[in-house]
Formats: sequence, structure tokens, C-alpha cells
Amino acid sequence: MEPAITFRFSDLPLELALLVLKYAAESTFSQKEKYTEKNPYADAISLCHVSRLVRRTVLPELLHTVSLRRCHGVRMFANALLMQQAYAETKSDLFFDYTSAVQRVWISHNDFAELRLHDTEVKKYMDSLVPVLLAAPALAIDSYNLKLFIQSVDDAWTSRAALDVDDKHSPFPVRTQSLTITARGPFSKWDIFKYIPKGSVFLASISSLTFLADGSGYPEVSRGLISPEYPLRLWMHHMPWACMKNLQTFSVVYPHMSAHYDLAKYIQKGRRFHVEKLTVNVPLFKQDPVSFPWVAPPFPVTNPGEKSIRSDGVSFTVTQDRAKFCQYFFTWDKVWACGLTE
Repeated sequence: MEPAITFRFSDLPLELALLVLKYAAESTFSQKEKYTEKNPYADAISLCHVSRLVRRTVLPELLHTVSLRRCHGVRMFANALLMQQAYAETKSDLFFDYTSAVQRVWISHNDFAELRLHDTEVKKYMDSLVPVLLAAPALAIDSYNLKLFIQSVDDAWTSRAALDVDDKHSPFPVRTQSLTITARGPFSKWDIFKYIPKGSVFLASISSLTFLADGSGYPEVSRGLISPEYPLRLWMHHMPWACMKNLQTFSVVYPHMSAHYDLAKYIQKGRRFHVEKLTVNVPLFKQDPVSFPWVAPPFPVTNPGEKSIRSDGVSFTVTQDRAKFCQYFFTWDKVWACGLTE
């Protein structure tokens, strides 16, 4: 028997070793990982303690998708940004530009008790997050934080305009194109726009708007029994079209429920469903809302792993993979983080 070949990691060329470390630092957010018990960033954080070179190598992977599922997470991330400002002022080797690395951000409240915090406290942290959130191409946020974030952006825009001595505003630095909204309780429907200022600079940059629904009213659409116009008509009527001039698509994402499933198990323990996305062509809708080609029922069901275009303005996409849902405790953050809502 030939002796086993031993190879030490330290024997790898530096470039290859850094590639391995980057791969190890990636947060997969897999649906199979119970990261409510394990921090999905744990490996990357541990690697950051190895050396400054390793830290600088893995930080882009750590920051690619930022999931802030608690008020505590927003506070900690805001403090990390303030620390980077201090590093920049002292020209420390530990300084890292978060805005160049963050690509996707999730912000939400999962605990109803957190809603009792003062808006002023949350907005203070939100003000610190504005540069990073505006630089991220994709933002998912609940309606409570969205209202405060847009206020922070509008305040920043007002301050910027006041400093413009030539009274000629340069383009506001907004890279965000995809906005995903999730909501609970009284804010779970189209009326979230009642609490958002019209004419927002931030909303003007959005080209793709997605709402993560709790599933109510959509199983019948998923089965082709009712027209998608029925659950979407209030959304389309109350959409702030005037300040969303670049919007190209509006989508609603919900569990793809078959005609037969265990309702009791779904309520008590949750069930794994495919994820369905209903998308409306916004420019076509705005041309003539009255005669927009909503698909009429009955129409064929879209199967897992398929995309179907039911009319010039409406399409359905169903994921091949499944995600776990509970009727009363939806946890969209994990589904969004692993890309099942895209």
C-alpha cells in the first residue's frame, strides 16, 4: 500500500490559499442550514481574526449579503460603520470601505416587542446606514424600517441641496435598483405607501419592486382559479407611480401551494413549499391600466422549476427548491438571502 500523501495548507501558493479562504468565508444561507441556531457569518468572522491580509480577503464575502433581522443587528452594524469612520480618520490598516462590498441588505423586525422602541432611536442608526444601503444594488426591508430609511435619505438629500451653492444638484448617489418589501399586521397590504413620502429620491431609482406576501389570497392564483388582478388591483391602484418613474417590474412572491396539503401541519409546525413569483410588466400596465392583459382563469398551473408567460404583461416563476413556511410566523429573510425570491 502506497503511503498517504500529506499536504499542508501552508504549502499552497498565496494566491490559491486566499481563494480557498474566500470560498470558506461565503455564507450560503442554505435552506438546509438551521442558522437560527448558528450564525451564518461565524466562519468568516473567525477567519477575520487570522491576519490583516486574510481579513481584507474575506470581508467582501462576509459583507456581500447582510442580514439584519433584529433591532440589535441594525445597532451593531451601525456601530461597525462608525468604527470604520474612526479607522479612516486615523488612517488605520483596519479600515475597510463597506460600501464597495455590500451588495444585498435585509432589514426587519421579527419581534413585535421591538416595535415599541422609539422611532428616534432607530432612525439614528438608520442615518448611519444610509450610505451603505444606497450603494447596495438590492435592499429588502420591512415597512416600519422603510419609512424611517426614506426619511433619512430625504434628510440627506435636503442637506446636500443646501450645500449646493450653485443650486445645481448633482445626481444623488443611489445604486439600489431592486427593492423588496415585507410587512406584518396592519402594514401587510398595499397601504404601506400611505406612510411613505411621495416624491422620494430613493424610490425614483427603483426598477424592480417585490412584495413578500403571507400567502393569503394567492393559493387560488397559484392554482389558476382566479385572475392575478384580484389580489393585485389595490397594489396597482395605490402604487406611487409619480415617484417611481424607473419602475419596470412589480412582483409578489408567495408559497406555491398545491391543491392538497396538510393544513393542520402547516399551521402547527410549518411546511416546505416551492416559491412562486408573480410579475407584472409595469410600463405596459401604465400605458393603459383599464385594458391591461390580466390572464383570465382558468389557466394552467406553473410547475416547479418553470417560468410561464400567461400574457404580454403577466408571468409566473416557480422555484425548483423548497423553503419552509409557517402560516402565522413567516420567515422570509432566509428565503430571500438564499435567492429563492429572485
